[in-house]
Amino acid sequence: MRLFAVVLFVTIPTAAQAQPERYEVGRRLKSFEAAWEKFDDPTARERALTGLQTLTKQFFSLKLGEAGRSLDLATFALSADIGPSAARQFVWSLSAFPETRLVDGNAKELSVTIQPFYPVKGDIPKSLELQLWFTNKDVVTVKPEKFPITVKVPLPPMGEAKELDRKLYFLADGAKELRPVAIGLSQIADLKPRLAALKKAADGWEQIETLEQATVRDRVKPLLDLAAGEVSDTDIPAAAWLANAESMLDGKPFFTWRKRGQYWLSVPLGGKKTVACRVFIPANLDKDKPVPVVFAFHGFGVGANTFFEAYGAGQIVKECDKRGWVLIAPESGLGYESPPVEVILEKLAERYPLDPKRVFLVGHSLGGVRTFILGMTGKFTAVAVLAGGGKLPMKSEAIAMLPVFIGVGDKDTLGLTGAKSLHKSLVDMGAKGVTYKEYVGLEHLTIVREALPDVFAMFDKAAKK
Repeated sequence: MRLFAVVLFVTIPTAAQAQPERYEVGRRLKSFEAAWEKFDDPTARERALTGLQTLTKQFFSLKLGEAGRSLDLATFALSADIGPSAARQFVWSLSAFPETRLVDGNAKELSVTIQPFYPVKGDIPKSLELQLWFTNKDVVTVKPEKFPITVKVPLPPMGEAKELDRKLYFLADGAKELRPVAIGLSQIADLKPRLAALKKAADGWEQIETLEQATVRDRVKPLLDLAAGEVSDTDIPAAAWLANAESMLDGKPFFTWRKRGQYWLSVPLGGKKTVACRVFIPANLDKDKPVPVVFAFHGFGVGANTFFEAYGAGQIVKECDKRGWVLIAPESGLGYESPPVEVILEKLAERYPLDPKRVFLVGHSLGGVRTFILGMTGKFTAVAVLAGGGKLPMKSEAIAMLPVFIGVGDKDTLGLTGAKSLHKSLVDMGAKGVTYKEYVGLEHLTIVREALPDVFAMFDKAAKK
């Protein structure tokens, strides 16, 4: 199927190119999203949005430091009607980069390099003091005179534990400004032999047949990458990943409807093909009472974690939680091709009580394009396209009767044209259930958080039919 859609195609940073920088942008994005939730004053939000107008362009043009600056300034603008001084912005600019995020259990200390993530005019604040620690018993304090600076931070003993997911705390104190940061990393006893044994087990499978086998196979590479010093775009609980993967080798079901919470799992697609997903399973499921399912499709250059950790600090998880619905966010790649939703649904329905007659789709940006392509099949209950769209390539009777929500910010230079085009295509073909809404003052990033209440209001209505 050929699709005429408005999407920006650019080169994005790969794991080898800029993963530490992507992690840092992601961390600052999550900080902004968390601050956005605390400040609901329209004037404060308008100030913040003004500073985000160039964010999307900065990210896609690989100006990740500038993207970090824009996010910091937008976060600051939520709480103040004047910009930060150069000294305060210098404090905000600082980043801590551990030498590794996956530490062997025998390690006694960890080297951490601190440096500005983006340039700030002016000198280092005279009062600047840096503190790093894992526990408050071993706090390392330095007063830097230049950057970058590398600090060795003591690692607490593991005791009887075989693996631990830890937090490295970094505090920049200066110019009457405190900037605390928590960075996730993991410490694992017998790291190399355990990773080698997991890889050997996964490599020995001629067919990937279960959720557990698919998950183990898909965890091997990111764990090996972390051990080699690479950085994921978010904090990965590598200790729990490894311990859980080892337990999955016994052949017993690990993923069951009785376990509530968020999980990274992979679905077998036949042969050795898999698709990785991040899922939310609500509490109090009844195996005899199927519940609705929401599929969330991420945009270009990000991954499934974005719906869980950003977009209003994981607002979509909160929406599903209060309804008792299951949330599935597949890793969708970079092209128009959609993840195999029907296969994912079928495989997960073997473990969870999922209602195949109440399956909802929501996508952001390129994920929105995937959403309405899937909607044209007529196999889903309702779909929501946020900050994405395009002209439909052909008439679709199925989508003409489907509840469709199209949401876009009126300041979205990337998605507004495509959203308008999709709306017009649907109206021209006589669509009965389409709702189009432009959100005043919003751009490409903030649309998801602000549109989700409207999206779920439509889903609620469709779920009752």
